[in-house]
Amino acid sequence: MKSKLKIAIFSLTSCSGCQMEVVNLGGKFLDILKYIKVENFPLVKEKKNVKKYDVVFIEGSPVTKKNIKELKKIRKKTKFLIALGTCACLGCVQKMKNYRNKDEVIKNVYQFVKKIDNFEIKPLKDYVTIDFELSGCPINKNEFYWAICQLLAGKIPKISQRPVCYECQLEENECLLQKGQVCLGPLILGGCEAVCLKSKQSCDGCRGFLKDAKIENYIKIFKKQGIDKKDFEESLEIFGLK
Repeated sequence: MKSKLKIAIFSLTSCSGCQMEVVNLGGKFLDILKYIKVENFPLVKEKKNVKKYDVVFIEGSPVTKKNIKELKKIRKKTKFLIALGTCACLGCVQKMKNYRNKDEVIKNVYQFVKKIDNFEIKPLKDYVTIDFELSGCPINKNEFYWAICQLLAGKIPKISQRPVCYECQLEENECLLQKGQVCLGPLILGGCEAVCLKSKQSCDGCRGFLKDAKIENYIKIFKKQGIDKKDFEESLEIFGLK
């Protein structure tokens, strides 16, 4: 009998929302447990001193020296490393401090700042080699399930380069961009099932840019719709795209 795939999920600095989405798979997650061996999952099971993993998912951003050390240690222990969620792929809301004077901002948060790590926030790929990115804030649980199935079939997951607008039109949602609202849907990688637009909330880009996104072209479109460039740039700050 073929041995089960050794899988682990680790969390750096994050809200654990992406882990919750994995749990929200419910019965589907129980089904794939027949084919995988979960060695570590903070919300379910923790196991120390595992020598080697087949696949590791890492949620969260490295915001401390301890986080970076842990990330590099995990990279050495796994064959395939997946950045899980926007914090891991882009930096997410933690990265917003990069757009401000972080040395001044920290004084408004902590009374004693000398021992607080306060370097710029960067995605996982800036520290270690990442084999695949599964973005979203939080991730799409169905996409996580699909990625696991791809790996079990011996395939490397590959996300189609389609914008959020593609899924939005399939859902027949009202176009907020045409109404003069800032919406990053034309520039952002789809796969989220346009969940924000279903609730009439604009796309703020949590999944990151499409490859070769024509940003300048869309700035011209935004201007025609009466959208100020400053508003557009502020939207890019929310999840670390600026």
